Amino acid sequence: MNTMQNNQTIEPRSFLREFHQILSGKRSLARTAFNNLKPGQKRLLLDAAGIRPRTTTIYNSNSSFLHTYSMSYDDLSDQELDNLKKGLRRLQSIIDAFALCENEDFKKEIRRVA
Repeated sequence: MNTMQNNQTIEPRSFLREFHQILSGKRSLARTAFNNLKPGQKRLLLDAAGIRPRTTTIYNSNSSFLHTYSMSYDDLSDQELDNLKKGLRRLQSIIDAFALCENEDFKKEIRRVA
């Protein structure tokens, strides 16, 4: 069980570190790495970077709804690309903080009132 937990903690850190190195160096590799992120990972990174996803409102005859476009690296402006570095640093600090936690830290405590 500990080995599985260690692998789960190491993997996100290594992905973030690798993406940061790529982003700092070669943009073609950063493009591939960003576009290969899972939708949830991409959304988390964009949120951490303060980047709002592109949306549009679609109107039907009796209703309307908001459609969010899937973001790709080529859709980002130069300013947003710079913000990705900030977002990566924010995520890295969160991961580092949780790496110090133990399993028991996440167990729900039940307190009985006398």
